[in-house]
Amino acid sequence: LRSSDFFSMRPLRIAKYILFILLVYAASTLLLRKPLVKVKSAEQKWVIHNGFCIRPYLHAGRNVTLRSLSDSGNRATVVLKGWPKDDPEVFIDDLTLLTHSSASALDEDYLSKLLTNWRGPISLAVSLQGHQDEGYVREKIERTLELLPDPEYATQLAVHIMFERVRKLSCDRSSRIRRDDILADTVFFASYPINTVRNVARLFSSTRYIAFADSDYLFSSGFYDKILPILRENAPVGSKNALLYRIFEIDEEESRLRNYQLTKDDLKTLIDDEKARVFHGKRWSQGHSVPKLPEWLESPESTRPGIFDLTIKLKKRKFWEFQFSGLRDVPLFDESFPYRVDNNLELRWEVCRAGYRLLPIEDLFVYHTLSNGEDNKDDGANKNAIKKKNLSRSSKAKKALIERMKQLYPDTKDDCPY
Repeated sequence: LRSSDFFSMRPLRIAKYILFILLVYAASTLLLRKPLVKVKSAEQKWVIHNGFCIRPYLHAGRNVTLRSLSDSGNRATVVLKGWPKDDPEVFIDDLTLLTHSSASALDEDYLSKLLTNWRGPISLAVSLQGHQDEGYVREKIERTLELLPDPEYATQLAVHIMFERVRKLSCDRSSRIRRDDILADTVFFASYPINTVRNVARLFSSTRYIAFADSDYLFSSGFYDKILPILRENAPVGSKNALLYRIFEIDEEESRLRNYQLTKDDLKTLIDDEKARVFHGKRWSQGHSVPKLPEWLESPESTRPGIFDLTIKLKKRKFWEFQFSGLRDVPLFDESFPYRVDNNLELRWEVCRAGYRLLPIEDLFVYHTLSNGEDNKDDGANKNAIKKKNLSRSSKAKKALIERMKQLYPDTKDDCPY
């Protein structure tokens, strides 16, 4: 249709023609639109532990194997008096990434990046706080799945919801109760049960090996496929070995340009261009730096990375939040530690006292992304206020932990910070 013909048409015919075009456009949009992926429950039962209701569930991914806590399929509720001790031998010979979030902090964009970035099983535990409910989390996960370039990326994701039990009501009834008061941000975030959520992610995973990830972590290209053979070779069942890897901050735009699949060569280039650095490198390098970074960067990148030649001594590094992966029988997180105060460090102290040996690996790393001009995603307006509020609780938890480690691991005191 030429423009001269269009303008010579009568108004009614023009209107019909435009309406036809609009209808064709609308129909094509509906046909091309990615269908909504529904999240399906894996189990209807509730698990009650330490004052929390926990509901394990997953989306439509066919590859997820969910750990069952009861042989009786008819029981509506399982009550855990304590976390069961795991024997790695009886679990699947695979590696699960354990991660966590509060419902209010669930980020569809980040989760879609993670599902594209990590190609193995992921166990995500989500804590409901305030006015969120199960439906809210399900919608968030559904939105995440719609962002994936390939539905196959989500087939190994398992998501587990937990919330504080109201008095001794049933979990079904507790989940429908809403808090009318709006808590101040400091109180709201300070109450996040971070170590319980981390343990829930681990509880419902089903693999022999585990890796930990806090919010916003992404992994170097091929991390899962490369680290699993190293784990099998260097951390067999019965060993006290764990693999250590480095953590960085990397410019968001540069990460996006590489589709969040960064190699060590990419990292080296970005460090030289001052677009990447050790995580917290400017303000808290003792918390995350690993010695011999220049040598590690200069060593040739391999399709089959091995163990980097470095001996690690932990005695004088009490603030080191080292990143590691190993067998699932490493100690659990101590749930008495509150958010923002030593809740990461306490596991590292106990891993040391339990006699684990850290084996630094070549090439592989984890990273946070930083937008242009952003100093650190881990810093929030209420961070210091939260730490101040939780300092007393953390101090009591630390004293109890030190006493417990003294009883459990008397032979390693001289090798560790506590």
